[in-house]
Amino acid sequence: MNKLAKRAAAAFLSGLLIIGQASPAWAVQDDSNYGPGFTTAAESESAPTETQAENQADPNAATTAPDAGVTTPEDAANAQQAADDTAQGDAEAEAAARFAEEEAARQAVIANTPYVQIQVLRPDTTWTDPVVGDTPVTADEGFRSVSIYLNNIVGDVLYRTYTGAHGWSDWAMNGGHTTVWDDGALVEAIQLRFNGFARNKFDIYYCTTLNDGTELGWARNSGTAGTMGTGKVLKGFRVSLWGKDVEGASYNMENAVEAAFPDGVQIVDGVVSYTNGTGVPFTGWGWNDKDRYYFVDNAPVTGWQYIDGFKYYFDETGKLLTDLEPIVGNSGPFLISINKQMNCMTIFAQDGANGFIIPVKTYLTSTGPDTPIGTFQTPAKYRWRDMNHGIFTQYATRIYKGFLIHSILYSRPDPMTLDPLTYNYLGIAESAGCVRLLSGDAKWVYDNCALGTTVTIYNSPKPGPYDRPAIEWVIPGDQHWDPTDPLFAQQQ
Repeated sequence: MNKLAKRAAAAFLSGLLIIGQASPAWAVQDDSNYGPGFTTAAESESAPTETQAENQADPNAATTAPDAGVTTPEDAANAQQAADDTAQGDAEAEAAARFAEEEAARQAVIANTPYVQIQVLRPDTTWTDPVVGDTPVTADEGFRSVSIYLNNIVGDVLYRTYTGAHGWSDWAMNGGHTTVWDDGALVEAIQLRFNGFARNKFDIYYCTTLNDGTELGWARNSGTAGTMGTGKVLKGFRVSLWGKDVEGASYNMENAVEAAFPDGVQIVDGVVSYTNGTGVPFTGWGWNDKDRYYFVDNAPVTGWQYIDGFKYYFDETGKLLTDLEPIVGNSGPFLISINKQMNCMTIFAQDGANGFIIPVKTYLTSTGPDTPIGTFQTPAKYRWRDMNHGIFTQYATRIYKGFLIHSILYSRPDPMTLDPLTYNYLGIAESAGCVRLLSGDAKWVYDNCALGTTVTIYNSPKPGPYDRPAIEWVIPGDQHWDPTDPLFAQQQ
């Protein structure tokens, strides 16, 4: 990052919580989805595993009186539930101790300037050394994959790569690596974008160098940079961040792509289309910064569409809608799908005999290594939940044994006693097995997902039918209310 950008970043981010951002996938079981630097040990140095302990102990669980003489099946079930919850409480106490130590170490090294860290995979399957900040990363023989971390700011960095043989890869994010093709295909073009608070504060610029030495112009915020249909590949690229509210960014935005045609989403006089750099009619997903479209022969689809096994809805301009409650309502029934690996939840509505394939909403979550994998039905709800150790949560829905879906953490059953770190670190901080949501999101589940709702928990490197949400705005350390909580308005 150049000096002006650094000064601008420090100015407008002063007083805000700026945190190290490693991968959000704290519960990863398959490291093959991640870049060379991805380990839970490394991540624990830059992000907390827990802000405070939770304990899923059930104060309402009954036990058999010593002089009762008879133990009923209900007594046994309650006793087992109490044992399960106590075990969860012990795990959360240990997590609290770990957090105190890790947070102290993190604070000792934290910086105020956001930056990216980049590595690429060489043809011989070795990774380059990490490149930090506005510094070119190079691999003279080309490269097969990219891994990028975003540091010292809340939000996500997403990126994908293009090869002539395979087209665009899936999006990778926050230290994950893009697809490594078995045939050794080398990267010809890239797209990068931010999500969440990082996107609200910064534009991400990037330019490429081709293997014949050609240096191309800059692309920005999901635009295409590189080459298509020329037989050339990338041997390097450079990334730079620039504050959205800072004037003076001077990048040559011409000739970011060496190709017969422009590549990517085109919007002319409000009309959306897609131009493929190869000139071949394009069918598939396209992004214009945060806006997502689906194109058939370069034209965006609208209305209801069945794509990749899901039923989506697109507005009249072709933009994908990611909150379908105004369209499908909130009466349900719903299915709750939780991607533990990517820390996100999708609420599905039923499409008749086709099953639960309509994605209604998606939420950012925090899970943990002990979050169970499987299919469950919700048996109970709790307006406020005493987690012990001085911790309370709102809008709790039990999943299974001691594991619940619940809000971020409070010191009392009072919406004005929020621990702000649990808000800002959502998606990064580990739980002890429960599934955390922002308070407003937990309330939606509590209000609209009836007891007996099916909950599926699984691992996948793909977030789901929608992008993974991100924290859009951080809150200061002295703010003890959740801005998503409808109860906040009642307290003012």
